[in-house]
Amino acid sequence: MKLWKRVSCAAMALAMTLALCVGAHAATATPSTQKLELNGGPVSVTPYNIGGSNYFKLRDVAYFLSGTHSQFSVGYDRAANAVTIVTGGVYSKVGGELAAVGSGAKNAVLSTQTIYINGKKNTSLIAYNIDGNNYFKLRDLGTALGFDVDYDEARRTMLINTPNASNADICFTTVDMDGNEWTEACFGDHELTVINLWAYWCGPCVRELPDLQKLADDYASRGVQMLGISYEEYEEDNIAMLKQLGVTYPCLRYTGEFDEYMDTGYFPTTIFVNKFGKVLDDPVIGSQSYSAWASLIDGYIR
Repeated sequence: MKLWKRVSCAAMALAMTLALCVGAHAATATPSTQKLELNGGPVSVTPYNIGGSNYFKLRDVAYFLSGTHSQFSVGYDRAANAVTIVTGGVYSKVGGELAAVGSGAKNAVLSTQTIYINGKKNTSLIAYNIDGNNYFKLRDLGTALGFDVDYDEARRTMLINTPNASNADICFTTVDMDGNEWTEACFGDHELTVINLWAYWCGPCVRELPDLQKLADDYASRGVQMLGISYEEYEEDNIAMLKQLGVTYPCLRYTGEFDEYMDTGYFPTTIFVNKFGKVLDDPVIGSQSYSAWASLIDGYIR
């Protein structure tokens, strides 16, 4: 009898512990009546209210930010149980974006998935999983991904404002080696621009030029633009090297407007810029193989 009591008490204690654990990680989500505007225009989306805060589905946010200066792509790494976000990336629709959520309450549990932004693990974002989708606080996403969130109390409306063209990271005026003028407007015609700082006397720079040319050819149909950039003092020798290797993508004259992003002290140095002129991540220092560059590019345009 005593043994049975001990076992029974232990079972009850375990059940209570499990209940507490589940309770600490679960919540009730109810459809919110909160309105949303993006850059002054209404967005038809229904968030959930959890514990007094509004949570928005990640893919809904990625969908309605598409085409703005704050767009981002969303992926899922099943093996790592991780959500991957790339700022400036092109969002691929999967279906169900901005779908009505109905009127009933839902069970929400804290997501166990790891969040990566531009390849870096993020520990500040808290997500709830509702019906298999991750929901985040809009302000938290804005802080992490670079858009402003405000609130109009009188209209009970959340306001999202994204940067405009005047907020491009790099604004420049220069010429290519044929004397043609180039400005930051060149970014707008391409989903992604790869800018590679190089010089004729830099062995690693020269060795990767054929691979960069092949990348320029292979990815042109996918909206990728390849640009070389070099200092004026090397122009004559650089032009000769480009002709010798059959490189045909444009090469621009370096100006101080690139210093903040490319003045690393190393050759080669490469940066990625989206169509809004936003520089994506830190510069890549050193040469890479074709496959390594292709993998990086794929990560930004998938």
